[in-house]
Amino acid sequence: YLQEFVEPGIPWAHLDVMAWNPRARPGRPEGAEAQTLRAVYGYIEQRFAGA
Repeated sequence: YLQEFVEPGIPWAHLDVMAWNPRARPGRPEGAEAQTLRAVYGYIEQRFAGA
């Protein structure tokens, strides 16, 4: 349904994510997490490398 709010021809993306660590792990404390942010950044970094 989100495409109803975007003008035709405008590229967009919606990321529906769980951004929470239910338990602590080495280097990843319990609580708020940015795993999706890191993944999206990695994609953009690779996609536009050298641009």
